[in-house]
Amino acid sequence: MKKPVITHTFLGKTYHIDYVYRIDGMTDTDRTDGPWKMSIIHDGTFRAFSTALHEALEASGFCDTCMHNKDGESRTEDAARFLWRLYKIKD
Repeated sequence: MKKPVITHTFLGKTYHIDYVYRIDGMTDTDRTDGPWKMSIIHDGTFRAFSTALHEALEASGFCDTCMHNKDGESRTEDAARFLWRLYKIKD
């Protein structure tokens, strides 16, 4: 697997990327000043890809109600599945 990304800038904020294995993901979007942090799983699976997409959209300013259903589930899985199939990423 490729060397992981350690930082990425969304909307002018540089996020430090941590790779975790116990949670799907978390993005620190409530702060007014840095450092900002994003935690994602990184194991080459669809779940990891879907999580990274979800966290990237949160860091890009998508609101919480736009990102989650009423039951708290992520709304990004359909888009992730489309991109996964489009680029024929293998699980």
